Amino acid sequence: MIQALIVDDEHLVRKGLRMLFPWQKYGVEVAGEAASGEKAMQFLREHPVQLLMTDITMPGMSGLELIRQAQRHDASIKAVILTCHQDFEYIQEALRMGAVDYIVKTQLEEMDLDQALARIVRAVRAETPETRPSGRQASAFKDVAERAGSVRWVMDDDEFESLLAGIRQLNPDAGQLGELWRTSMERLQLSFPMFDWQEKESGESASADAYGLEQRLRKLREALQAWLRRSGYSEDIIQAIVKAVGRIAEQPVAHVKQGEVSQWVNLSKNYFSTSFRDIMRLTFSHFLQTVSVRAARELLVTTNYPVYWIAERCGFADQRYFSKLFKEQTGLLPSEYRQRHGK
Repeated sequence: MIQALIVDDEHLVRKGLRMLFPWQKYGVEVAGEAASGEKAMQFLREHPVQLLMTDITMPGMSGLELIRQAQRHDASIKAVILTCHQDFEYIQEALRMGAVDYIVKTQLEEMDLDQALARIVRAVRAETPETRPSGRQASAFKDVAERAGSVRWVMDDDEFESLLAGIRQLNPDAGQLGELWRTSMERLQLSFPMFDWQEKESGESASADAYGLEQRLRKLREALQAWLRRSGYSEDIIQAIVKAVGRIAEQPVAHVKQGEVSQWVNLSKNYFSTSFRDIMRLTFSHFLQTVSVRAARELLVTTNYPVYWIAERCGFADQRYFSKLFKEQTGLLPSEYRQRHGK
């Protein structure tokens, strides 16, 4: 069970949180309550806690200071902040400090509390030590997963052979096989949005072992290479464009400009623009918008950040333009997408 501590100077708020959230359903036990940051720290020193749910403004020690001290005491503690209003500066500071979510107390009756707690618990369990492999095995799997999530192996033979060698050495179990394949597919679908992924996925079945995963990756690589080469460009130019695509996909919210990217791959801005369009079957600006909207979709589903924060994070200064573009690509407004796809 995840042990949770609720901290708020108002007794009725603490009582309401205890009663409203479906704690048992998600394997959470409210281990205690505290009316101040000082009392919360005393409780944390005496009891193991994985989830700290704290008001952000309290007399004495603030919620932000409590999070700082709690994480100095135990870096694995995950915090959720409680606030009476959507104060962007407070929320942003708490998120920078590692808070995994926030709850606006005045909106508790309107919130989908089941969905909110599911999201919070996922964030806590993703980082708790008992859910992670340890030592050398964890390090090896992380290394292979990072290489599987890179697009470099699509055109680079050495990178591909290195990835396959890592998979063979790892000898992954069924769960790891599935995770490696999903990691590859998610990054590649983001990187090559105009490739016919539906046709590729329709004939694929789950891999039973490392050899099966290797064969799936080989077939996928061959199909992607054939698609890229149909553009008629040389291998060097295709590799340069794939390198640019990979760098953007690895940092989808970096707000890069075309001139910067063309410099990364040593091509003139005009030639980069033309070759990118021909090889990728869409313009650079369209690609950047697609990547940014995909990043926004992920944030909408997996976090409770406000839409304006997500828009800014994904490179859109104008929230109305972001919402318009988001609806063009998904058929839904950001708020509608969150409501439909949030878990």
